[in-house]
Amino acid sequence: MRLWTRLLEGGSAPTADLAAALGLSREQTERAAEELLGQRLLARDPDGSHDRWRAVSPYTAAAELVGPEEDRLRRRLETLERTRARLGALIPLYEKTARRGADSGAVEVVESRDRVMLLISDTAARCTEEVLTVQPGGRRPPGYLERALPRDLEMLGRGVRLHTLYQHTARYSPGTQEYVQAVSAAGGEVRTLGELFGKMLVFDRATAFLPVWDNPEAAVVLREPSAVAFLCSVFANAWGLAEPYSASYTAATSSQLQGTIAARLADGAKDELIARRLGMSLRTCRRHIAELMDALGAESRFQAGYLLAQAASAAPPEGPHHAAAGL
Repeated sequence: MRLWTRLLEGGSAPTADLAAALGLSREQTERAAEELLGQRLLARDPDGSHDRWRAVSPYTAAAELVGPEEDRLRRRLETLERTRARLGALIPLYEKTARRGADSGAVEVVESRDRVMLLISDTAARCTEEVLTVQPGGRRPPGYLERALPRDLEMLGRGVRLHTLYQHTARYSPGTQEYVQAVSAAGGEVRTLGELFGKMLVFDRATAFLPVWDNPEAAVVLREPSAVAFLCSVFANAWGLAEPYSASYTAATSSQLQGTIAARLADGAKDELIARRLGMSLRTCRRHIAELMDALGAESRFQAGYLLAQAASAAPPEGPHHAAAGL
């Protein structure tokens, strides 16, 4: 900067004079000049001297360095827009034909993970109102939240509402805690439940992404309005029962988790199934079951299940009278 400023103020000069004026060695001056030359901020003087330098306007440097790349990018964007418009013109025909056909076409199975991620990114980029997300399990796979966070923050920055449901066990995941802190600060809302009905991603109540049960790399893309509306109503019911996310269990979440374990134990479910349904490790699940058995005074799982079933059958039925009494 000192070299460029000197040439800007004093006009062209040879390397030796610049070195003397700036208190630099000739080698330092030449290195600085070569760096400025690479940034197009310096040029050799047109008088024919190879060792004489002059400053170049940053406008000229920007035009020379950035201009061609901007032109290439502009042409590329124009090509992409034409491609999108050409394919978009087929959408009305596709939807009209799909509604008439026996195979509605409103259900699409995408079997490549790369294509699924590209389709999600494209749908997110065109989302304008709301995103509903259901993510069962505890700790998320490594790298998933790092990829999702920029996308979700970009949508929130455009005013898109973000509602996300996790299971209670996700409260102790450091990666999830960081993600929730970032999206909450940007206006997103995150809640948790003991059990969730399945993985789901819905954009603008129009396009839903669902898992394929026997292929973790694939996704079902659902665009049929009534089916998507049903999924949104299921989400709304779960959202109303969920608790706001925090980095630890509250009294309400602990009670709900114990109640869910008790219900599954009363049904005779195996430890592995209960752990999987609640998104926790088998060891943690067994610890919760042991605590529940201690509270019941049960000496075996069978006895605990029997006592829980007896308690459930002895409970008064839910009805207007009892609900009123509860109020």
